[in-house]
Amino acid sequence: MKNALITFWGCRGSIATPGRSTERYGGNTSCTCLKHGQEYFIFDAGTGIRGLGLELMELVEQHFDGHTIELNIFLSHTHWDHIQGLPFFQPAYDSRFKLNIYGSENKDDMLEKTLSGQMNSAYFPVPMSQLNSELNVHADLQALNINGVKVCSAAQNHPGGSTAFKVTLDDGRTLVYATDNELDLQFHSDGTPKDDMGQRYFELISKVDYLIADGQYTDEEYPTKIGWGHTSLSLIHKIAYLAEVKNLVIYHHDPMHTDSVLEDLSHKYTHEYESLTPPMQVIWAREGLTLQLRS
Repeated sequence: MKNALITFWGCRGSIATPGRSTERYGGNTSCTCLKHGQEYFIFDAGTGIRGLGLELMELVEQHFDGHTIELNIFLSHTHWDHIQGLPFFQPAYDSRFKLNIYGSENKDDMLEKTLSGQMNSAYFPVPMSQLNSELNVHADLQALNINGVKVCSAAQNHPGGSTAFKVTLDDGRTLVYATDNELDLQFHSDGTPKDDMGQRYFELISKVDYLIADGQYTDEEYPTKIGWGHTSLSLIHKIAYLAEVKNLVIYHHDPMHTDSVLEDLSHKYTHEYESLTPPMQVIWAREGLTLQLRS
């Protein structure tokens, strides 16, 4: 069985929040990396991808054997907090790397135009055409099989659309990355689906080993944020438990939630699920945290 490690490089939603009040959970925006053997599966390219890029550059300097290093980057959508780190991702400028970027097939050729557009001279000094890596942008997510690792996807409810990704390793271990979705519009308050999109999400996450899920708003905050594209904390816990998720990871923390606020929220929403039978482990994502993907 190949080792499979999940590392969080950015867990914040909406906007980066550096500073003393976010040191524990981190201030970088969304980026999570699954390393399976020598394969890299990177989810989102927020500001957190910069740190990942620096680590990859160190590794290639120490261990490069002449073979191109392939990186598979899956973008849930193209809002700024999920793509703004890409121009600062050092492997993109290095010919020793090959970057395969995947996004929603519903966007067609708009994906590449959006990524190159943020590197327009009005916003950034270096155009996308000057990236030295081999760059392939794909807007087709049907039946992906990358060296024995299967990746499927599902559309989500978010302004402008977003995509959830499910990874199934060759030995059956599973991971779902599903951020920026407003599950309160697709599910009843008891955690059961109320429409087709909700049912598809429920089936996608059913019995997975790890679910990295949007949990941006408290129950008190959500009523004033309806339509903003994010999920309330009590509901994502209920849905995950009903779907028999083994490990729930709360992700995409609100920029207004400091370390102390997140600590309080983790006690408020999480404690009861770890004492149920069977228990569901709940982890609040923090920058720098690495988890073993176990079945």
